[in-house]
Amino acid sequence: MQAWLDEAVARLLERGRLLLKAYPGAGKSTLFPLKLLEVLPGRILLFEPRRVAARAVAARLAENLGEPLGKRVGYRVRLESRESAETRLLVMTEGLLIQRLLEDPALEGVSAVLLDEAHERHLEGDLALALLLRIQETLRPDLKLALLTATPDPDLERALAGATLSVEGEAHPLEILHLDRPPEGPLEALAARYARRAFLEGEGDVLVFLPGKREIERTQRLLADLPAFPLHGGLPLAEQAALLRPGPRKIVLATDVAETSLTLPGVRAVVDTGLAKKPRFDPRTGLTRLVLARIPEDSARQRAGRAGRLGPGRVYRLYPQGPFPPKRPEILEADLARAVLLAQAFGERLEDLPLPTPPPKGALEAAWALLRLLGAVEGGRLTPLGQAMLRLPTHPRLARMALEAKAHGLLPLAADLIALLEEPDPLAGEVDLLLRLEGLLQARRERRGPFLGVERVSALWRRRLGAEALTSLPHPEAVGRLLLAAYPDRAAERVGPGRYRLCTGPLLRLKGDGPPYLVAVGAELSQGEGRLLLYAPLAREDLLERSGVEAFSGWEGGRLRGYLERRYGAILLERVPVDPGPPTPKELQEAFKEGLPLPEEARQVLLRLAFLRAHGVEVPALSEAALLQDLTWLLPWVEGVREKEALARLPWKEILLGLLGEARGVLEALAPEAILLPSGKRKRLRYREGTPPLLSLLIQEAFGLRETPRVLGGKVPVAVELLSPARRPVQVTQDLKSFWEKRYPEVRRELMRRYPKHPWPERP
Repeated sequence: MQAWLDEAVARLLERGRLLLKAYPGAGKSTLFPLKLLEVLPGRILLFEPRRVAARAVAARLAENLGEPLGKRVGYRVRLESRESAETRLLVMTEGLLIQRLLEDPALEGVSAVLLDEAHERHLEGDLALALLLRIQETLRPDLKLALLTATPDPDLERALAGATLSVEGEAHPLEILHLDRPPEGPLEALAARYARRAFLEGEGDVLVFLPGKREIERTQRLLADLPAFPLHGGLPLAEQAALLRPGPRKIVLATDVAETSLTLPGVRAVVDTGLAKKPRFDPRTGLTRLVLARIPEDSARQRAGRAGRLGPGRVYRLYPQGPFPPKRPEILEADLARAVLLAQAFGERLEDLPLPTPPPKGALEAAWALLRLLGAVEGGRLTPLGQAMLRLPTHPRLARMALEAKAHGLLPLAADLIALLEEPDPLAGEVDLLLRLEGLLQARRERRGPFLGVERVSALWRRRLGAEALTSLPHPEAVGRLLLAAYPDRAAERVGPGRYRLCTGPLLRLKGDGPPYLVAVGAELSQGEGRLLLYAPLAREDLLERSGVEAFSGWEGGRLRGYLERRYGAILLERVPVDPGPPTPKELQEAFKEGLPLPEEARQVLLRLAFLRAHGVEVPALSEAALLQDLTWLLPWVEGVREKEALARLPWKEILLGLLGEARGVLEALAPEAILLPSGKRKRLRYREGTPPLLSLLIQEAFGLRETPRVLGGKVPVAVELLSPARRPVQVTQDLKSFWEKRYPEVRRELMRRYPKHPWPERP
């Protein structure tokens, strides 16, 4: 054993970085740090992902030195510490590392930082690693950095540029038993049955892996006749230490803290539920919370290995044999808002840090959008409000709420709300947050009930915020006021019985009826109507305070109407009619999009220009699409327009011709609007796409017109449409001379018979 310890220390001293991969129980957490203590000056910081592991590892390290905790070895966890001026090896939790780096980025007086259980790939651990690598590259090239892990991880190896040492151990044979089919009924009953079987049929201790403290307590009650003991983060240090020492046979009911973080002596059987509580981003609440999840294969292997350390062991897997879910670093699943905020505090963008796994682009964009909404960042920089939010170790939404509470003297309420939102719902689906708050107050008074766990968390927050305990229900709308600071994007207005519209637009349905306005703390959004899962009432006045006055104008029933409005997103709070003024280019576009046609005289100008361009004449490339894309040119003509009908009556031909400048003369000369007839009358041409202009004439109007009229300086004959007295087409031709000579005699006989009162000369 001494050989690998010496080699690990030598490699770390030489390269400054080390990924130490060693089997559980090898001593990577309890021997390697002490070896470093012998060769390095200053302090060594050892970080564990959980409180229970931090306290247990610190106790074991102190025991190995033969000293009480708090001398050369100490620990510091949330709201608890054992350390002194003599402490050189300090064991802490991952979250405190980030806080330490915020306070002292250069880590003055620290020689080495060790990150234990790095393979678990928590977001805080990955972020801490990236920050430490950056600090090592810039401020502290002398700082030693080691990752301690029980399983390989290619991403971590890449992050440390391959500075890896693997310590292999001997594994005893394991008998692994699976269920034939997925389990049915309560998990605790199944776990208790197999724990009892393993204890009574085998030898040594039995280690049972359960998802959380609540499941441990229920299983322990079912094993009351056997020596069954809990092991979780809330356990007092003395009880925790007793479990880690050899003693009489027992059953240990543990969370995944016993997977790799702690080494339990005497274990010969493992009962594995295959479940753990993992942090997941919940889009319904906008927070990261613990959810029940199946474990990946690495974790199942680690759990099973606990039974084979001392000799042959047996593993009862309470799930059928089959594929495991893939292992995914938390950064791919989590809300990144706090991580982005923390990176900003170090003057970095999260995506630019040397993270083992890059953050997803969509999650990054969502995090930035939320932080801007909360006022934590502006122009890509941290604001004073964002800096204050960083000092609270919770999600930015809840940190923002706590700061709002401080400004209004509502810190006791904020502590309770944070606890209620961070912890699972003991009422299993109660949507009224005030009823949950009432349950919490009852647990506080009676010291019992389903909300007692929430009360413990609230007590921790009251200590951190310096707040007294809330003793009575506050005004309902005070709750909504605080929550609006955390959820400015979740305000909603009742638009019908049990139906609400969010300020961002989507509709939500509430079973039963609710208040006129509310904060939708929990919501399940969908393409149609979503579901409201948790809410608090909100005063309209609170929305008015956060709203601004905006001018609005738009078409209604063919008229342009204007209003001064107070809106909170999609929620209209007040509206007063005003003169909208002349239409804007955008409103003009809307008028045409909503069915107002471009008048025919305007279309004819455009078709005449298109005709010239088709024949190689250089004139402005005006088109209907181009004109309607930007209608700024029309603004001088619409000063008094307030109706769509008035738009249609504008002098469109003159407006467009006025845009042509010198090209207007070219247009009139080469593509004239009308043709002069022998009678002295002018007759309009109708220009068309891709064909010659059309001249429609009664046959009598064409008398005296021997040749086909031409445009484009005489180069293009027009198409002449000859009509009967009833204005029915008789002939379309581009050769009038030929028509008079060859076709007219026959047409004349037919039309004389039909229309005898009209003149039909032989030689017209």
